Amino acid sequence: MWRQQSVFFRQTLIVYDVLVSAAAFFAALFLRQQLAESTGLLGWLADRVPWFDMGTLGELGPYYQLLLLLLPLWGVSMAWSRSNDFRVSYGTLAWRYARAVVAGLLLLLTAVFLFKLYFVSRSFVGMMALAQWMALLLGRVLLMETIKVLRRRGSDGHRVVIVGANDRGVAFANSLKSQSPWNIKIMGFVSVPGESGHAKARPHLGYVGSLASLLDRQPVDEVVFAVTGRQPEIIRDAMASCEVRGVDVLLNLPSTVPSKGTMQIANISGFDYPLLNLRRTPTSEAKLALKRILDLTGAIVGLLIAGPVMLAAAAAIRITDPGPVLFRQVRAGRNGRKFTMLKFRSMVMDAEKRKAELMHLNEMDGPVFKIKRDPRITAVGRFIRKTSIDELPQLLNILMGDMSLVGPRPALPSEVEQYKPWQRRRMSVKPGLTGMWQVSGRNQIDFEEWMQMDLDYIDNWSLWLDIKIILKTIPAVVLRSGAS
Repeated sequence: MWRQQSVFFRQTLIVYDVLVSAAAFFAALFLRQQLAESTGLLGWLADRVPWFDMGTLGELGPYYQLLLLLLPLWGVSMAWSRSNDFRVSYGTLAWRYARAVVAGLLLLLTAVFLFKLYFVSRSFVGMMALAQWMALLLGRVLLMETIKVLRRRGSDGHRVVIVGANDRGVAFANSLKSQSPWNIKIMGFVSVPGESGHAKARPHLGYVGSLASLLDRQPVDEVVFAVTGRQPEIIRDAMASCEVRGVDVLLNLPSTVPSKGTMQIANISGFDYPLLNLRRTPTSEAKLALKRILDLTGAIVGLLIAGPVMLAAAAAIRITDPGPVLFRQVRAGRNGRKFTMLKFRSMVMDAEKRKAELMHLNEMDGPVFKIKRDPRITAVGRFIRKTSIDELPQLLNILMGDMSLVGPRPALPSEVEQYKPWQRRRMSVKPGLTGMWQVSGRNQIDFEEWMQMDLDYIDNWSLWLDIKIILKTIPAVVLRSGAS
């Protein structure tokens, strides 16, 4: 039950933060009005700094209408920044609130531009942002500290019994202590046959065979089974005792089930047994749809901006070296799907035939082939490689859906065949035009570290991470860091 309460509390925190932001809006509006009527230093600044607008705001009706627009925008920014995670430290929370405030400001500025809301005062926007950040942080501290006081004074709470006086049981009990909004009470531990008993599994309430009588003697809200593979018939009878009494059960998965990734219970129509769905890739369809929108937008904008550069590169390739402008190569995409990747041709026509005779010069470990002074590269090719112009045609691959703006670099099928099993997981998402490898040194990083970077990206993926990588790619390309 406390898990459902946790989800509800997270949702409530977003509403609470939006209300606190609204209070900060009114406070900033009042302060801005008061300062407009003041003289002295503020008036002196207003006369000399054009953007320091401290004139009267006039009618406040449009600002009240603006607040109605801001409320849903704040809700989106709070959810995006994950400021509703009540378990993080106040330092981390301050950073997440800063991200939420900045995101809200960007959305507001977009709305001002699209709907021509030119009545909005720049100084008011700045005051509101500062007031919002301070109010959010102060409001959360007051709320959480109040909850802690009420919890300490509370005489009862969510009562939990843990079956398994072992390391897992003790670890689970410790994890419950971090659930600060709820008064969760560990009633004690119940042993199973064959356990020696953990020193910290206290108080000890008996053995699993007597669980039914234990549930009859005292109130218990939930029983956690932190055991696997020990006399399943006994565990089955203990779980049945909980079921008939209406006591919630939390069951530990077998050790054969991987502990990482996202797990969901799947029900298939026509199949009467529930299935456990395990995923190591991002699961939010809404966020993945936003990632696709980001890809399409970025690819279209990129083609419009880089169009003249691409035309110049195509002309230079055609003039200086006979042969096609584009280099087409089959690469491995998501889960090994093959697609034709596009690049500007930077090598001589027989480059693939000459690769075997240069293999002994390879400077990369693993199955990847890279040498700094590759004699197969043309003069124009060396320049477009150094500046990453040769990668620009992959914007078309992104439009076609074979690639993403950010992700692991697409590998050759021959390279994939040489991957270790753990390295193949980097192919569980779409390959990208840029990624962690490109912004972290590229050819200066060894192969295994490169592979681990890709896996870390998959495990920690978010839209914000994609945006950060895109922003880091710009200076990496301009400074030509790690490119060859």
